[in-house]
Amino acid sequence: MKPIEQPKSLMEATADQIREAIVSGELPLGSKLSEQRLADILGVSRSPVRDALASLQTEGLVNISAKRGSFVFTPDLKDVDDLCEYRAVLEAAALRMALARNPEALVSGMSKSVAEMRAALEKQDVRRYTRGDLQFHKAIIETCGNRSIAQAYERTISPVMALRTHLFTIMDATLGRSMEEHAGLVDACRSGDADEAVRLLEEHVSHLVDAFRAALADQEAEPPRRTARR
Repeated sequence: MKPIEQPKSLMEATADQIREAIVSGELPLGSKLSEQRLADILGVSRSPVRDALASLQTEGLVNISAKRGSFVFTPDLKDVDDLCEYRAVLEAAALRMALARNPEALVSGMSKSVAEMRAALEKQDVRRYTRGDLQFHKAIIETCGNRSIAQAYERTISPVMALRTHLFTIMDATLGRSMEEHAGLVDACRSGDADEAVRLLEEHVSHLVDAFRAALADQEAEPPRRTARR
């Protein structure tokens, strides 16, 4: 006999839809989240939407204020630094495990994602590229053979992926470098060089902080908008 798979609740299905919309950039960082509008779009009542937003708040994707309402999260530099440091620790450990336990599946999963990312890059499809990027890093986690790491990653990685989509959208020039870094990481894993693979991974993850810092600097450098006189 096989265990019976429990169907997802309406709240979980609603949270999945909203999470995907945030990670893909359909719901941009800082955007207002109307319970009624989301309910109308998803064809559900406001109750599962309200519960879904509360759940997504625990993941760091949504900020809820009793007075202002609900918004997609807007991270500061410290938030991004902490997220990337956490991600680097988790993925580096998973990468070493995957190379030791399941190297063929690791390289196969990464290579498949790289092919998807190349196709997206040719068409300058940022959202498709981001999905390929997410699958690339999930291949590391899924082949490491540690369920606790996989569960922790799944619960906490969404804000990082949403941020990557945001940065890729406003900084298209980084896509080429990102593609080269992923390809280099595959080569290191294919050769079985764990130390080099981890070095490349940590360097790759650190670039997200650099990109976010550059984006903040660009925003601060923008001249203030003039208001029209009446």
